[in-house]
Amino acid sequence: MELRREQLWIDPEKCTGCGRCLMACAMKHHDRIDPRLARIRILRFESPALNVPIVCLACDQAPCIKACPMNARIREANGTVVTNAEACIGCRACVYICPVGSPAVNPYTARTMTCDMCRGDAAGPWCVAACKCEGALTLVPRESLTRRAAREGAGRTRPVRPA
Repeated sequence: MELRREQLWIDPEKCTGCGRCLMACAMKHHDRIDPRLARIRILRFESPALNVPIVCLACDQAPCIKACPMNARIREANGTVVTNAEACIGCRACVYICPVGSPAVNPYTARTMTCDMCRGDAAGPWCVAACKCEGALTLVPRESLTRRAAREGAGRTRPVRPA
């Protein structure tokens, strides 16, 4: 399977923690507004005040695929890494091995679920549409991520502290 061509770009500095992305995701996949059913989560830090949306990165060498004892984690044709709910036993091995902890656990079925980029929807991911005002979530070509991160990080320096 090919790798995902587009990726979600997350800008935590723009995230207000409003949760519209959670509601849009739950609505798209489960036809109800229940943030617990979202495939995206918001990690909230109090000091400094920061909200970080967490979503599947569809890693090149996705460790969750190898860690699943039931082979329920699969790479789709569009490059996303998703859970086959029929095969998932809810062991959460994918959650524990994921470098960003993105697989969410469905509170009603105990099976995991991750972002599928709203596959089959011509409008694209609903979370991106729900975040238009803030712009914390945008869809970008995968190959531009490294260049974009380097450009945005250029000029930012950390204070050097003697050891």
